[in-house]
Amino acid sequence: MRQLPNSQKLFTKVVIFLLPFFLIGTFFGVPAESLCLGFICLSVWHYHQLSLLINWLWTKRGAYPPASKGIWADVFDGIYQQQRKHRKKRNELSVLVRRFRLGAESLPDAALVFNDDRTLVWCNSLAQSMLGFKWPEDMGNRIDNFLRQPEFIHYLESKNYDKPFELTSPESEFIILECRIAPFEKDKWTLIARDITQIKQMEQMRKDFIANVSHELRTPLTVMRGYLELLTESDVPDPIIWKKAHTMMNEQTIRMGGLVNQLLTLTKLENKQYVLTQSKVNVARLLNIIVEEANTLSDNEHLITLNADSELFIRSSEEQIRSAFSNLIFNAVRYTPKGQSINVSWKKTEEGGAKFTCQDTGDGIPAEHLSRLTERFYRVNQARTRDSGGSGLGLSIVKHILANHDSDLEISSTLNVGSCFSFTIPARFIVKEVTVVDE
Repeated sequence: MRQLPNSQKLFTKVVIFLLPFFLIGTFFGVPAESLCLGFICLSVWHYHQLSLLINWLWTKRGAYPPASKGIWADVFDGIYQQQRKHRKKRNELSVLVRRFRLGAESLPDAALVFNDDRTLVWCNSLAQSMLGFKWPEDMGNRIDNFLRQPEFIHYLESKNYDKPFELTSPESEFIILECRIAPFEKDKWTLIARDITQIKQMEQMRKDFIANVSHELRTPLTVMRGYLELLTESDVPDPIIWKKAHTMMNEQTIRMGGLVNQLLTLTKLENKQYVLTQSKVNVARLLNIIVEEANTLSDNEHLITLNADSELFIRSSEEQIRSAFSNLIFNAVRYTPKGQSINVSWKKTEEGGAKFTCQDTGDGIPAEHLSRLTERFYRVNQARTRDSGGSGLGLSIVKHILANHDSDLEISSTLNVGSCFSFTIPARFIVKEVTVVDE
């Protein structure tokens, strides 16, 4: 970098520049006019250098400084060096800001920064989708214009942010958010919002599970206890009463045993304790057996039809795949009015897999229940389900069995038209069995 000249050197340079004008003017007898001419030349030269400086700073920004001499060379060089320092610092700051924004965008939660007056400073993309902000259009707007719940506003006003606050997302009434507020700077705050909808649903499912298991076990135990209290050792019951009591206790024992077995099966499936055995299952033969059992369950009061491709075998656990088929077909029998039809099919898909479909012409299921049908003990109609002998665990078992086959249960239903339960098994589980015909 150039060594800047001091004021004495600058004065010396001005004197040396004007001295020839003074000597020539003295020689011709006009020293004052000659000095004025020198000052005019000096002013023009400085004005020209100023023009170069302005043109460089505003037109040719980023380019090298213009060539010059004397003090202006020092000025141009000094400005250029300062520009380089500022550009380097600006680039470093831009990198830091970009890293901060990338880090904030990678957060699994909504994040925003707001001032003491609740005006928005910054927010990430999740805050836009979960809380309804738009960036940068909403910068400077108050966050309580978007989050208007009175409880949340009271939480902001309290300034007591030790505990999180739960609120419903303004974008969807089905999304529950947990908000935490922490200081960011002297007069700024950070709000972090996390989607806890699934956690809340799991808590509710756990509560429902405990309540339903207690109810399902308490009912048969109450029946058995009532009969046992009547049957003392010294009391010989009437044969008719004993027959009824024995039948009822046997039915309730079978019901409890079935419930416990289903719970154990579901627990094993959820804990991945069921290992798929690599056996080849004849699906068409298996479905024929299940349909016969369904006709027995129905007392032949439903029209059950089966259309199964006899060449589509599946490599799976016969116990598991039988459980999936039977749960869906038996459910169709239980919840379809007598005299209605049930169509069962097992067909090849274009991708090489196989699709199972169970279509009934029953009463249908309201749309608001469809997403929760595979929850344990979830029932659309509590009384009707118990009357039909269902435990509320069948579809949960089907869901976990299909997960072992990389498949999902698809449910569609229309009120007063019927319901359709289906799933598609990927091609890698399907075995094509070619039938050889002797001539």
